[in-house]
Amino acid sequence: MRLNPRYLVVFCVVAELRSLSRAAEVLNLSQPAVSKTLKALEDAVRQPLYERTPQGITLTEAGKSLLPYACAVNRSLAQATRFIEEKRHSRIPSLEVGLAWSLIPRYQVVLLDWAMAQQTHCDFRLVHGTTLELIAQVYQRDLDGALVLGGSEALPEPLQARRLTTDEAVLVVAPTHPWAGMGGLSLGQLENMPLLVPQRNSRLRLRLEQFLERYGIVPERWVECGSLFGVKAAAAAGLGVGIAARSFVQPEVEVGTLRALFIEDPGFSLGVHWISHPEASQGVATRELMGHLWRSLSTAQGLAKV
Repeated sequence: MRLNPRYLVVFCVVAELRSLSRAAEVLNLSQPAVSKTLKALEDAVRQPLYERTPQGITLTEAGKSLLPYACAVNRSLAQATRFIEEKRHSRIPSLEVGLAWSLIPRYQVVLLDWAMAQQTHCDFRLVHGTTLELIAQVYQRDLDGALVLGGSEALPEPLQARRLTTDEAVLVVAPTHPWAGMGGLSLGQLENMPLLVPQRNSRLRLRLEQFLERYGIVPERWVECGSLFGVKAAAAAGLGVGIAARSFVQPEVEVGTLRALFIEDPGFSLGVHWISHPEASQGVATRELMGHLWRSLSTAQGLAKV
C-alpha cells in the first residue's frame, strides 16, 4: 500500500492544534476536506485515530503511535518546500519579534546581538510595545513572536507561552525622596501620594490598579507618564512614586539616579514569557529561527539576570 503523505501532514497539524477548524485554517483547507482526509487515513490504518471531546481533539492509542511518523513527514515536506522556494527566489527568511518596553534594558542587546549574528541568514525586525499590544500583534500574525512581561494569563487560542524567567515590580523614587532610604514598603503607604504610571494598557499598571482597587487604596492622584521611560524620568525629577520592572530601572539604580523599593505585598513577581503560535502552524524557516533564538535567550539568561 502506498500512503498519501498529505494525509500524514493533515493528521500532524490536527493533532498538534487539537482542532479541526484551526487546522483547516492553517492548512488553507475547508473543514470538510480535513475531515475527509482524516477518514481516508483511518481507513488506511483500519483503526480510529482520534476522538472529539469538549476540550478538543484527543488521540487514540493508535493515533499517538502514528503521530511521530506523521510529524516527521510534515517536517521533511516543509523543509523541502523551503529549500525549493529559497533556491527559486533567492530569498532569506524573515523574523519579526516584539519586545515589551519593560524588558528593553534586559533583552534589547541580547536580541540585536543574535540578529547581527544571523544577518546573512535572516531579515530581522524588532518591534516595541506593551505586553497586551504585542500579544495582539502575534495573534494577528503581524509578529512571529514576542518577549513580554506577564502575559500568560487568558491567552487567545491558539497562542502559547513559554516561561523564560521572572521579573519583579518595584516602586521607584528620586534619591532626594523621603522614602529613598527605605528598602521596601507596603502599597497601603501610597494613600494620598502622587503615583507615576505608564500607559493604560501596561501590564504593570493593570496589576497595580487591580491591587489598589481591591484594598481600597486611593493615591493622591494618578500621573500618567506615557511610557515606562516617562515614569523613570518623572520619578528621577522627584515628581512622585513610580511603578516599574526592576530590570528596567536597574541601570539608574546602579548609578544612583533612582532608588528602587521592594513591594512588600505579595503578587508583584511577573513571568517573562515568549509568546507565539504553535510550531505546527509556523513555516519551517520561521520555526527553525525561533528555536535558535529561544536557545540564545535561554543561554544568555544567566548574563541577563538582575
